[in-house]
Amino acid sequence: MPKIVAGLMGSSVQGGSQKLATPEQLRPFLDLLRKHNVRELDTARVYNGGKSEELLGEIPEAQNDFVIGTKAPGFSPGSLTYDKVIENANASLKALKMKKIPLYYFHGPDRQTQLEESCRAINDLSQQGKIERFGISNLRNSEVEECYDVCKNNGWILPTAYQGGYNPLSRTAEKQLLPILRKLGISFYAYSPLAAGFFSRTTEQHRNPPTGGRFDQMKFVKDMFVNDTSLKLHDMLTEACEKQHLTLKEATLRYMMHHSALGLEDGVILGASSVEQMEENLVACEGGVLPESVVSAFESLWTQYTQAGYDPPYCV
Repeated sequence: MPKIVAGLMGSSVQGGSQKLATPEQLRPFLDLLRKHNVRELDTARVYNGGKSEELLGEIPEAQNDFVIGTKAPGFSPGSLTYDKVIENANASLKALKMKKIPLYYFHGPDRQTQLEESCRAINDLSQQGKIERFGISNLRNSEVEECYDVCKNNGWILPTAYQGGYNPLSRTAEKQLLPILRKLGISFYAYSPLAAGFFSRTTEQHRNPPTGGRFDQMKFVKDMFVNDTSLKLHDMLTEACEKQHLTLKEATLRYMMHHSALGLEDGVILGASSVEQMEENLVACEGGVLPESVVSAFESLWTQYTQAGYDPPYCV
């Protein structure tokens, strides 16, 4: 069974969750994580314009009690040059008020900059004692192999963690990525286990979403998961869950924990905008294996979705 990693993205696409915006608000959230034996936190330099890191930096016990992972900004041309990686790592260290980052990722690709240059910066950070582990995120499987080979051939610190999208509606990673990660000894940390809210909302809510929600803010996510085919399958899966007195959200999280391709070395990144929401998610994850009828419904969901021509990617 994979471990749980608490994601601190919150609602940063719109400026940060107002329920977890101060040390006083975040401390009960961290207390809840301790209660449920969650020991890893995931953030990024870009989350809420750097304020997510700064908030953690205001809570010394967060650094003592949790393994914190953060990310160097990626995606845009020139974002992972040697100087930018060093600059952003130092900015993260300052914001977090840490001397060493336990897990430091490339947040996404910079396909204008050679991976060798980016990885050289990571190795120098490691040699300077500023990072403990190296992670990568949102890279294609060919880029994962290239990154690993560059580091291996130069005797540099190797990537040991990968973050990618993975949920019952997006399982491409199982065939394209996971075999490579297993071969290279890289753990897989799955973000968006609820497909950015697809599995936590009703079909009616998807057809008529409230304004200001995450789908409203992140149109590309909505375009990826919400369509006529997925909504019909949503109804099918909801019915199968209700017959077993389960909510779709609870069943999805239990599927991820017990019936997905994730192993002990992997993680599920759970996000929440409030203590109450995180507690609900954690309790669901602690449920046992699902009834066979529900597992079959999840498998049918994926089969029918791909047969209809949909195949959401694990990377950017």
